[in-house]
Amino acid sequence: MCTGCCFFSSLLRYSKRMSENKDKLKQLKNALGLKSGADISPGKKPVRKKRAVSRSKRGGKSTAASDGGQAVPLAGSELSRRLYRHLGLENSVPDSRPVDETAEAVPLESLLDGEVIENEEGAFYLWKRSFPLTHHVGRIPLMEGLRCGGREIALSALDEDLASFDPARACFLDAETTGLAGGAGTVAFLIGIGYYSENAFILEQCFMRDYDDEAAMLLYLSEKLGSFETLVSYNGKSFDAPLLRSRFVQSRMAFPLDAIPHYDLVHAVRRLWKRRLKDCSLTNIEESVLHFFRENDVPGYLIPQLWFDYLEEGDGRPLEGVFMHHAWDILSLAALAGHLASCIAEKEGTAFFHGEDQVSLIRLYFRNKEFDRVVEQGEKFLAASLVSDLLRLDCLKLVGKAYKKLGNFEAMRQTWEILHEEYPQDPEGAEHLSKFYEHQLRNPFMARDICRRTLDCLAARVDLDRELSDFSRSSLQGRLRRLEKKLEKYRAKYGQADLLDHDDEASQE
Repeated sequence: MCTGCCFFSSLLRYSKRMSENKDKLKQLKNALGLKSGADISPGKKPVRKKRAVSRSKRGGKSTAASDGGQAVPLAGSELSRRLYRHLGLENSVPDSRPVDETAEAVPLESLLDGEVIENEEGAFYLWKRSFPLTHHVGRIPLMEGLRCGGREIALSALDEDLASFDPARACFLDAETTGLAGGAGTVAFLIGIGYYSENAFILEQCFMRDYDDEAAMLLYLSEKLGSFETLVSYNGKSFDAPLLRSRFVQSRMAFPLDAIPHYDLVHAVRRLWKRRLKDCSLTNIEESVLHFFRENDVPGYLIPQLWFDYLEEGDGRPLEGVFMHHAWDILSLAALAGHLASCIAEKEGTAFFHGEDQVSLIRLYFRNKEFDRVVEQGEKFLAASLVSDLLRLDCLKLVGKAYKKLGNFEAMRQTWEILHEEYPQDPEGAEHLSKFYEHQLRNPFMARDICRRTLDCLAARVDLDRELSDFSRSSLQGRLRRLEKKLEKYRAKYGQADLLDHDDEASQE
């Protein structure tokens, strides 16, 4: 058989199999009552067996249509209710869903005093408001954000690019998204920006009423964000900024925030308050630091589902709480940035009343290589804190290392000796002091005895096994073995008598 005949025969067999598959799919479709894309007229949506709402993209009124004159509950809504009941959260979100499922949906445009913004990419919904600088977030007024100094901001961020930070030229940004997984399927349906303007704080919340609003919203933001010099967010470096960048790229637009410094408050907050507060979520920081307590707030994990429900029902009432939750996030950014900077600037950190926060600030100075301030603030803390706890231990370590960086070896020795006397079970302090005696004072005998004392303390206290890392202990053990080998060489070279003489002289010293 020729090649052409073989090809034609294979093509016939392939066509026959395709025809059989189509027949099977058609039978399956008829059995399940499904519809294909060919069954739907161009430009029309399939009729759903539930209440459907048609909305005008230009802000018109919504109309509710029912199938056969009867309203049928939405499958997604019923699933959400079952989930809330299973988790015991029926009352966790007041008014998060319409009370009467058969009532007509209320469009978002009639609930919020916003406007529909149109541009060449389409349209989206914008709610813009102005807050006076005397508006308080807890006990902190918004005007506190204007007092942010570049030095304090750069110190808290450990980023010299923020040394010229100007709050009047900063954009406070937050986004509500359809999920936390990221990727091409995750969108930011509510993007808010806050900024200072004359004697007010302006808040703009850009909202996607449907997926086709995204391009218009991003175009508006692209033009708006280009005028700012700094971006301020809360965990924005890890989530908001990468997600927005991907959305801009997919819309074939340049991301306007790539070229400006980014001040991520979550990292600054963790450096200063994590040791005391543990939980550094924005809500907990609001309550513990700003003394701001939200009332009737919508939990963040419910917000994506509320937007999906809105897409199906067109009812804007559950989203009122989402807009308020989002607004609080942005207002808190401005107040928190100002309060954090003020605490650092006030008499070199005297606004930090808790010992954990004071030691965290000293550690921050050390990480920023401001060793003079480490010594100054550390000595003040040690003079006031006479309790032998972990805070005093950490402060002694920071001060000792700072003295070494400054080249003040005598003060360094005194600090390590105090640490070793108060905390003989600490291997790090023992190792530093042992190094000093061996290399600076040329006294390997004292260096050996320091290592032995600490290892004996560790062996006697079994409860310390869980508190200390294997590395710190093994490092000290390795140092002791090396010192003993070194002294063995001395013994072989000078003899036992001379070695004892050297040991006595070292003990006297």
